[in-house]
Amino acid sequence: MQITNNSVYNAGYSGATWSTAAAKAAQKASSEAADTAVKEEASASDKKVNQDTFTKTGNDKPVTYSKNQLNSAQVQSLQQAEQARQESFSKMLQSMIVKQGQQSNLTLFGMKLYVSPEQSAAAAKTLEPGGEYSVDAVAGRIMDMAKALSGGDPSKIEELRKAVEKGFKAAGVELGGELPSISQNTYTEVMKRFDDWANESKKTSGVEE
Repeated sequence: MQITNNSVYNAGYSGATWSTAAAKAAQKASSEAADTAVKEEASASDKKVNQDTFTKTGNDKPVTYSKNQLNSAQVQSLQQAEQARQESFSKMLQSMIVKQGQQSNLTLFGMKLYVSPEQSAAAAKTLEPGGEYSVDAVAGRIMDMAKALSGGDPSKIEELRKAVEKGFKAAGVELGGELPSISQNTYTEVMKRFDDWANESKKTSGVEE
């Protein structure tokens, strides 16, 4: 905003000539008006600068931070859920192998000396091919759980393999530090089936490519 002397003179002109008092009054009014205009313009400019800065800060940093924080929370939640599922899988597998080992020990009269011949025979039957705790049956149940847990994603194979190893190891500790031979055979069979699964996935991937 700009105020000229001409505008002041025109505004204060009342006849052919100026009086000294009128001229001074007009000059004072002009000066005050100019000062006010400058201050208003500076204030408006500062306000605009401050407003731009505030808008930038509000639209950029808080939004970006909140978005990143939300993504991080989602990722952490998924990771925790996945870890919980694998822990549950390991514990279920451990329980299954322990029961298999206990059945085996019953046949050997190792842990329970009071087992009758009938009980020993019944336990042995569960370990035979087709039995509930046979190598094939237990390995099959383990792999069914692993594939269900993977959701059909072959990239989960190695993680699930580690969960199986963890479960077998814990079962061995629970059974006195060593797995019975049938459980060792079951472990070997499960690892073989993991290898077969991985190889099949690679072949399928190669065909699709």
